[in-house]
Amino acid sequence: MDIDTGLLRALVVLADELHFGRAATRLGLTQQALSKRIRRLETELGALLVDRNDRRRIRLTAAGQRALPTAREVLAAVDRLDLTRERAGRLRVDVMGGDLVTTTWVRHATRTHGLPLDIVHRPVETTAEHLLRLGGADLAFGRAGAVPSPWPTGIRRRLVLLEPLAVLVPEHHRWAQLDELPLLQLSGQHLWFPMAAAPLEWRGYAAELCVVAGIDLDTTGSTFGFQQWAEDVTTGASAPSLIGEAMRTPDPRMRTVPVVDPTPVFPWSLLWRDDLPADTVTRVLTGMGLATSAPRPDPGVWMPTADRAFLDPG
Repeated sequence: MDIDTGLLRALVVLADELHFGRAATRLGLTQQALSKRIRRLETELGALLVDRNDRRRIRLTAAGQRALPTAREVLAAVDRLDLTRERAGRLRVDVMGGDLVTTTWVRHATRTHGLPLDIVHRPVETTAEHLLRLGGADLAFGRAGAVPSPWPTGIRRRLVLLEPLAVLVPEHHRWAQLDELPLLQLSGQHLWFPMAAAPLEWRGYAAELCVVAGIDLDTTGSTFGFQQWAEDVTTGASAPSLIGEAMRTPDPRMRTVPVVDPTPVFPWSLLWRDDLPADTVTRVLTGMGLATSAPRPDPGVWMPTADRAFLDPG
């Protein structure tokens, strides 16, 4: 039997999401195209794999549940057969976004240590864990707390940075001369961070932070890229925004004011599939300057509950 692996991947992703819209987004397909792939696979296997009777939520049939483990095994084997990349000895590292600190780490590993790494960027609706399961990267940066519980088998993680957040303001803003800004003072304040192309993991983090701190965050519009976003904030054309302290600040007119009491931190983790050799992961972490022990938060920081759970003993 010859089956297109694209059909198997459609089944696996649909089984993960149990929703045609979300699964289609992860695969970069329309819902119609995804539905056609599932029907083609059902024709190939001679069995109904998906129960479509409930329009609000789909589920696999008994046949679909039996086929799923084998489909996962086949895809894992096919992903390991990427011989072109293997001959080149190169690894794909997803950095979640081009202007984040993760890009700096990969650049350091390639330029200073000569590691054969290629940067990739996942779709905004795809988490690090999803991308690894799809075979779109060998390692991926993201939030461990964004991975559904319980932690999936076959995926490993390492906390590498607790990045403090700050408020980004123009140089003449009333906050610009402050050395720090208590989180409580952001309650009811109007900030702007468009989410049209923001990574899924950042959107979830920002939403929880705004609820906890009572921030009025305007998420409409688009950044039109990092430079334009920075220019809009710098000139006062938009409201102040949020920024990670490790991100590049290209304009000297801008000012970042640290947020304290507590300090919101973005918990960066590196994720990889457990079939990647441990010594390879160690070399990558060392080359990126991340080989030290995982950071531990002090009592004066805030992070989402799901992320903090990974810091508890055991």
